[in-house]
Amino acid sequence: MHLRTNIFLWVSLATVVPLMAIVLLVTGYSEQLHRKDVDERLQANLSFAVAEFDRRLSFEREVIAALAQSPSVDQVLPVLRAVLTGHQHAEHQQRTRYLAGFLGEVQLILKDVGTVRLLDYRGNTLAKVRDGEETPPSFMGLDPYPYAEEELDDPEFLYVLQTLNPGEVNYLLQPPSHTEYGDSGHVPMLDVAVPLTGESELLPIGYLTVNATGVQIDRILELSPRLYDGRLLIAELNPEVPERDGMILYDETVGRLFSTAKTPADNLHGQFGGRLTEAVRSAPYGAFDAPDGRTRVYYAEYYPYPNQLVSWVIATRVDMAAITAPFNRIRAGMLLFAVVAIGASLVLAQVGARRIARPITQLTRQLRDYARGRRRRLAPVRSTQEINELLVAFDYMADTLERAREERDQAESMLLQSAKLASIGEMAAGIGHEINNPLHNILTLAKLIDRSLPPDDRATREDLRALVDEAHRASRIVRGILNFSRQVPPHYERTHVQSLVEQSLQLVSQAARDQGVEFVSEMDPDLVIECDPHQLQQVLINLLLNAVQASGAGDEVRIEAGVDEEQKVRICVCDQGAGVAPEIIDKLFDPFFTTKPVGKGSGLGLSVSLGIIEHHGGTIKLANNERGGLTVSIVLPPRPQTPGESSD
Repeated sequence: MHLRTNIFLWVSLATVVPLMAIVLLVTGYSEQLHRKDVDERLQANLSFAVAEFDRRLSFEREVIAALAQSPSVDQVLPVLRAVLTGHQHAEHQQRTRYLAGFLGEVQLILKDVGTVRLLDYRGNTLAKVRDGEETPPSFMGLDPYPYAEEELDDPEFLYVLQTLNPGEVNYLLQPPSHTEYGDSGHVPMLDVAVPLTGESELLPIGYLTVNATGVQIDRILELSPRLYDGRLLIAELNPEVPERDGMILYDETVGRLFSTAKTPADNLHGQFGGRLTEAVRSAPYGAFDAPDGRTRVYYAEYYPYPNQLVSWVIATRVDMAAITAPFNRIRAGMLLFAVVAIGASLVLAQVGARRIARPITQLTRQLRDYARGRRRRLAPVRSTQEINELLVAFDYMADTLERAREERDQAESMLLQSAKLASIGEMAAGIGHEINNPLHNILTLAKLIDRSLPPDDRATREDLRALVDEAHRASRIVRGILNFSRQVPPHYERTHVQSLVEQSLQLVSQAARDQGVEFVSEMDPDLVIECDPHQLQQVLINLLLNAVQASGAGDEVRIEAGVDEEQKVRICVCDQGAGVAPEIIDKLFDPFFTTKPVGKGSGLGLSVSLGIIEHHGGTIKLANNERGGLTVSIVLPPRPQTPGESSD
């Protein structure tokens, strides 16, 4: 069997097949848990809607019961007693009109309260309020007072009224003439009736009835959350009234609202093949899959009327795709993964068969190149642990040799620089002493000549002043040479770096203002170092003056101080000047080498600074920065080094 076939079979058996089996099992189990969680959440959502309905209907019953016991209703009880005896109360119209006005104000506040009627003991309407407006009594009957509606001739409804419990809120069906919809359809909710009695009556002397519109139920359903894009359905189960049994009150699928009139054509018993009706008869709440196999139905039964054996079935229809969509996507993704994995296994088998020996060949070629002086890092390859360790060991060996070579070159360069500075220092000391004495004599003679000149000899005085200036400049150069030659060991003190830098900035602030340069500092306020503060300040002033002189008007000179990754103190001075050419950057530490114009510098500043920093066991590095200027970095140990410690 070919190597490629072996690799393909082992990769497929070891990865694709077990992974597919595990994912399918986990996906199936997760889907079961997910569906159970969905069932619980949707059932809880229905329970929340039922609780909202119950809270709203309970509130309405409490309000209507309070209306029946209000002073406005109590003041019409004498009118009802007079009607009971066949007489008309002297204030019949005034009291009924006052009650109608009160009920109209209540109706404007409670939007779910429809038409409110005051009925006498025979069910005739003495007062009627609809949409906050009173209907004037304009119908005359046999009695000597008008009615707001025609006399009622419905013995069955009158019998129902007479069987109601006095003082309680009762639900019933009023005649079509007493509903909001008339004969155009069934009312969505049963009406409310409260029998009215006085303290001395045992039987009702009148009734307060209210048509419930269902507007607030629509509002509750509008605000109810729709989990998984479920669509709500509400129907009434009323076995005692066949024409209302199964009547659909609300159907979100077809846009039917709760508050609209209902027709017998819309019936629950024909929904979902009759399974919803069967499910409600078996359990008051639950869920089932619709016959089409694409819909799952969750339902709950609720009894809204305390004195009626009438219930509402509240159901929500959820598309099964909304529930199983995440898992279907996972299965589709796994199928795609399997196809891609098999293709990748074929490619991997082909590539792996050709690359088995590649690491050894690469290492062999690299050893030959390294022996010829050409260094190339090995590219990482997939191979056995032993071969990878061999590649890493080779890179480590090569890196170690190169680092040792760099350290050797650096040490030789520093040794050569130190020797150069020492020899030039000895020579500079002798030259400085020899030149300093003649300069002193020149200055003394210049003073004597100045005193002996006539007051009006201005030309000679100008020449003499130029001579004195040049002598002073030569003296400053000599002083720099002597300072360079007499570098004394530092006197260490515990010094706060921020304070030392700020003092140095103050000393060069005037030069910065003259040049139009601003200083920007960023330092650790708690940074402390053991150093000779006078010598280190001399270095900082020298570097800051160089940075100011290299900058133009409007530039910034940044001073940064902190601790580097080796826990050494690093102070950087960065300018925005023109920088330094790479070919001369290493010459800046040479004595008397300067890039400044003649008369602007002696070329000893960086040399003296280098000597001071090396006496402290530190280093100075120069590099061009991204702002176009030069960055000078001072790296110092935080404490004096003992003999044998490295300064790197």
